[in-house]
Amino acid sequence: MEFTFGIITDGKNDNFLNIIIDSIIENNIPIYEIIIVGNTKIDNNSIKIINFDESIKRGWITKKKNIITSNAKYDNIVFLHDYIKLNKDWYQGFLKFGNDYEFCVSKIINANGSRFRDFTLFPYCVDYLNINYSPGKEIDTYFDSYCLLPYDFINNEKVNKYMYISGAYYIIKRDVSRRFLLDENLVHCQGEDVELSKRLHKNGIIIKCNKYATVSFLKYKEPAPWEKEISETYIRKLYTL
Repeated sequence: MEFTFGIITDGKNDNFLNIIIDSIIENNIPIYEIIIVGNTKIDNNSIKIINFDESIKRGWITKKKNIITSNAKYDNIVFLHDYIKLNKDWYQGFLKFGNDYEFCVSKIINANGSRFRDFTLFPYCVDYLNINYSPGKEIDTYFDSYCLLPYDFINNEKVNKYMYISGAYYIIKRDVSRRFLLDENLVHCQGEDVELSKRLHKNGIIIKCNKYATVSFLKYKEPAPWEKEISETYIRKLYTL
């Protein structure tokens, strides 16, 4: 498998970028490239660095990721924010998982060792441009608090529409990413990742989870109030949707 690692940065995390680059190298992936979009002082001829004028639009991460998509050489694009590193099992985990996916995530570990939102439902209805969130009404209110799915849950079309993948880290096929570019009207914290997930759902693309590969945060991120693991009882309810 060949990978394009697309890292977005705001120019303030060069120390983390060096750790991320090392984590990719240490996975011994035969064919890959690294593209960084954003301002950085890293000097490495093997990495493609695309500078970005942060003053154009504050938090314009959708534009940065679309730039990565347009420049990607390889079929599997891994999007990373500049505080997420690969664990040593990552590449071997993808060899085990295989190539049968269009849009997927793997295990995400927060800086304190806890599970972060990776393979998950999303419990809100969202008006993206107005940043207006409201509890979802279509399914049991239990899912307003308990959204993390077991890693071996087999997703399907009925459940897929309630899910999303966090924009901080995901893997997507290059042709899918080029057909469904991120909405550049949206900036950081305007639900651009939810919007993309919902748009992909509508076009029949199923979120999958690679339970064999893991990434870790280099800084602690506060979990959302709904980041609790779903009980077996409610897992069974999901299968009946």
